[in-house]
Amino acid sequence: MKAKAFFVYVALGVAFAAVSLWVFLSKGKNAKAIRAKYKLGGAMIAAWAILSAANCQGPVPEVSCYDPAPIPNSFDAFYKNYDIDESDIGCILEIRFWQPTFEKYLVQISTMEEQPRILQTATFAIEDKDTKNAVFELRLVETDYKGWVKIEAFGITSDGDNETVSETVVGSSSIVLN
Repeated sequence: MKAKAFFVYVALGVAFAAVSLWVFLSKGKNAKAIRAKYKLGGAMIAAWAILSAANCQGPVPEVSCYDPAPIPNSFDAFYKNYDIDESDIGCILEIRFWQPTFEKYLVQISTMEEQPRILQTATFAIEDKDTKNAVFELRLVETDYKGWVKIEAFGITSDGDNETVSETVVGSSSIVLN
């Protein structure tokens, strides 16, 4: 908590204690004292809420004091130009990896049919190993498929010149192609 905010809260607390003593000494019969106590109590609650909200500083993505932080190596994909009414081929997807642990990732877009077919793949390399999140853009290629598609991300490990794609899905998301 910042020093100024702390002193504001301490000052309200001292004033609340003084007014509470006033109410106690008047045996609860002084209406002014009771009103002052309620007002100071409300001010303390409001100050606590405002100071708590103002002091939340989490990693990117912004995490409030009440939201859990993203788990390491999680993945998300969504339309970058989301303000359009319908998805459009040629749109750009924003791909995010939270706290990446792999050097490279393979992103695969496939249909959600009984026999899924792969519509598009892309590989993304993480430049900075200490990054909290990595953001990439992927332009959707033209396809005849319309409907829901699944976007999956797989980690790629390199052993010299050999690269191995993990069989475990790092994360998945879905969007609609119109």
